Amino acid sequence: MMDLSEINWDFNEAGGWPQPVKIAMAALMFLVILGAGYYQFTSERLGKLEIEEKAVSEALIKYKYVWSLAQNLDVHQKQYQQIESSLAEMMKLMPTKAEVASLLVDISQTGLSSGLEFDLFKPTGELNKGDVIHLPIDIKVLGEYSELGLFISGLATLPRIVTIKDIKIVPAKNAGLLSMNAMITTYREGGKLLDDDGKLMDNSLLVCLEHDGLIVKGCKKQSTVVVSYPELAARLREARASSKPVQVKAIEPMPPVGSFLFNPEGLRDPFRPVEQNVDDLAVQSMATNGVQPDFNRHKEELESYSLDTLSMVGTVKIEETLWGLVRSHDGTIHRVGKKNYLGKNHGRVLRVLPDRLEIMEIIPDQPGTWREHQVAIVLSE
Repeated sequence: MMDLSEINWDFNEAGGWPQPVKIAMAALMFLVILGAGYYQFTSERLGKLEIEEKAVSEALIKYKYVWSLAQNLDVHQKQYQQIESSLAEMMKLMPTKAEVASLLVDISQTGLSSGLEFDLFKPTGELNKGDVIHLPIDIKVLGEYSELGLFISGLATLPRIVTIKDIKIVPAKNAGLLSMNAMITTYREGGKLLDDDGKLMDNSLLVCLEHDGLIVKGCKKQSTVVVSYPELAARLREARASSKPVQVKAIEPMPPVGSFLFNPEGLRDPFRPVEQNVDDLAVQSMATNGVQPDFNRHKEELESYSLDTLSMVGTVKIEETLWGLVRSHDGTIHRVGKKNYLGKNHGRVLRVLPDRLEIMEIIPDQPGTWREHQVAIVLSE
């Protein structure tokens, strides 16, 4: 048996070591060199391989998402045409370069015809926004509240798009008049197009993908991509097969642009204080006599109809209680009983009789006061 304590472990004397020791040391040195080589070369490449595999997984996820979008190509193109059509209709409401001067005259005439006096009417220059050019105008006008309302309402009826913003209204030095500063803007079409319509709608520039399961109408180019790795090709097929088209919401048609016509008749100027003396307040307080609608009450369904659009068509008795059957103008039959509400004047059912419904309404009387008014809906013959 070999005694290891008798061996001289000096590497300079390695030639004199026993044969088994030499073999063991050689094997140990081989393992050390192999481990160092693995650490130096193999581990670094394994790290790079892990990074590349992660990149492939992320690319497959992106590929699946893009494929789901591509399946809606026809839908997106149709929606694009719909948007372009709506935009073209809106562009027709913008003045041409030749019409801008006459539009400025129309704006000025609208103010003068409303009774206003212009202290300032200053176009501030064009603002080119690419597809649309803004034409802002600083104005300062003097007039009564009703005249200001007529002027702004008149702008809405002009045949071209005109907007008004930055409105500031203050009392003028002249008694009873108001001074209004504002920015009026009209628009005209610019020369820069945001998109090239021809390229967006020309599918002849796209690659045909029938081989991959996607029909591209009008495509001309054939795919030259060859996946030489069977495993990757299989993963791509799996991604396409499991990809569903992204749900595309329908574009709501653009509603027609309406205009509000201001009518100052009977309206109080909010810039003037309400004149009311103590005697008037006392008379008003007595006139109310405690009669007032409950504005905190939850409205019932039949309160959205006027009484003259409702008709009584019969009655029904349920557990000794008589109910009235009321038909609205859309043909729906409603069951009403005592204390139900109907009509637009806070009408409450007092009694249900075989031939009529007796109703107590609360209607406005003098400003700030209310009074009760009894009516009936008679059974239709």
